[in-house]
Amino acid sequence: MPERPISLRRAAEIIGVHHSTLARAVDRGDIQPVTSTPGGWNRFSRRDIERYARTLEASEVVRSQIDAPSVDRALGDIPKLARELTGADYAAVTVQETNGRPLRIYHDGLSDDIDWKSRALPRGRGVLGKLGHADSPLRLDDLSKHPDSYGFPDWHPPMKALLGVQVANSAGMKANLYIANSPGKPGFTQEDEHQLILLTDFAQLALDSANLYEKEREHRMISESAEYRFQAVIEESTVGVIIVEAGTRLLLGSSQEAKRLLGHSLHRGMTLDEVNQIVSIYNNDGRLVIRDELPLEKALSCRKLTRPQDMLFERHDGTRVPVVVTAAPIGAEDGGLDSAVLIFQDVTQIHEVDEAKKEFLSMITHDLRSPLATIKGMAKSLSVMSKPESEIRLGLDAIDEEVDHMTELVSNILDMSRIESGTRGVEREICHMADISHDAVRRTLGSRHGQGRTIHATFPSELPEMYADPGQLGRVFDNLLSNAMKYTHGNVEIINSYNTSSDTIRTEVIDHGKGIPTAQHKGIFDKFYRLREDRSGGREGSGLGLAICKSVVGAHGGKIGVINNSQGGATFWFEIPRDPDQA
Repeated sequence: MPERPISLRRAAEIIGVHHSTLARAVDRGDIQPVTSTPGGWNRFSRRDIERYARTLEASEVVRSQIDAPSVDRALGDIPKLARELTGADYAAVTVQETNGRPLRIYHDGLSDDIDWKSRALPRGRGVLGKLGHADSPLRLDDLSKHPDSYGFPDWHPPMKALLGVQVANSAGMKANLYIANSPGKPGFTQEDEHQLILLTDFAQLALDSANLYEKEREHRMISESAEYRFQAVIEESTVGVIIVEAGTRLLLGSSQEAKRLLGHSLHRGMTLDEVNQIVSIYNNDGRLVIRDELPLEKALSCRKLTRPQDMLFERHDGTRVPVVVTAAPIGAEDGGLDSAVLIFQDVTQIHEVDEAKKEFLSMITHDLRSPLATIKGMAKSLSVMSKPESEIRLGLDAIDEEVDHMTELVSNILDMSRIESGTRGVEREICHMADISHDAVRRTLGSRHGQGRTIHATFPSELPEMYADPGQLGRVFDNLLSNAMKYTHGNVEIINSYNTSSDTIRTEVIDHGKGIPTAQHKGIFDKFYRLREDRSGGREGSGLGLAICKSVVGAHGGKIGVINNSQGGATFWFEIPRDPDQA
């Protein structure tokens, strides 16, 4: 059953404070209403009120610890000292706020049994409102003869002689310092007046201390309230949040979702090294992320925001959670680094939907291959029986060409689906780029676009073996050579080279067409990207071939790119680490 909002007065009753205290908290924005009645009365969440009560209770504890030694002791010593110097029966200091509201009374000679919290304090009216400043204190031998002889509460003992002075600080806080004698006792002397004046400096200093304390308390409460709200936002966030202090590398806060995703009860004060040990983190390629590459470590060391990236959390129990992770540094007021925040979101449901889509796509492409093979076989058979250059023969050749295009499209879709689903891993073995190139050249020259064309391949004698997946690299060759044949005229070159310093093998496929517009060099390897300017009038492709090449080369830890040749045409290149420990 949902919680019913409550009124401010009811909230004050629940936590045991005056409703004006909560009203001021609402004015400051410490408590926000959750709804309102048709008549315009605000209603509040019981949970928000209880949170504020805990904050208020904590601040009062801190206040009492600071208040006692600094302010109370200083003001409390003044009445005692005044009696000792003058021999008065009673002495008191009544402190008022700037609006005149009584704040506190410090006394000596009055009853210690009085419950001051339940009694009305002197309000500074009547005689107490007529007290002069330090240079002109009020001295009365008989208080009853003064026209304003009122303003004292009923609990105050009877007085006759009175000597008082008003003290104020620069912030407007006031205090009435007075001494009094009971009826039958003599009045105060000029020497008593002098002694009282000497005490005003002491009272002034105590008021200044009280004022500084009140300001510090207000600032502390605002800070504590802001921190509490901030912690509440973090803890109840629907995403995983972890905040770590830069200097100490200690955990400052975390959300409940972070604890769920990590499978660990995070607590404040944990070190970042301890947090890093909770799960193993893998990147999108399935590689274990080392400590220095973790987003939170990079935010602390490089002070840069990391872009959202797909990662995989592997808990100690072996379960895995796919997440999107980002991290950001939080600057300090002095320009340094205060802390860093890690944000991660569970994308399990998104992955499940994506997996279902890929599985469906894989099934469809498999089912399309069989009828396409049948159509191609029948078209070939009928073509043999038809007369050359006849309309039937030309139609059958067109069917055969369309089947080749459809077969290539289905193969590309199936390859991309396997790559994205992770079912097509890198199966490395010792191989040689010359063998992979020769097989790809043979396949390309045997295709429709390769007939009557020449592909010249160059291999240096020092080209070493490598540890790679020859099948997938062959697919890269097939796509690059197919594009070179379909979209350009003339012959194609393949140049292989070995870089001893980086221990990488570089392959270049060079055509002699129009080249690729420079502005499109970066996007050409994205999925479904198609050139906005036709290279030769050839048939438009699916936009998947170069994306597949990029994925395969990236899975090998390599790089791929394109440059335009100075004499026309384009050079597509890719570099693969040789992996000498295995080759």
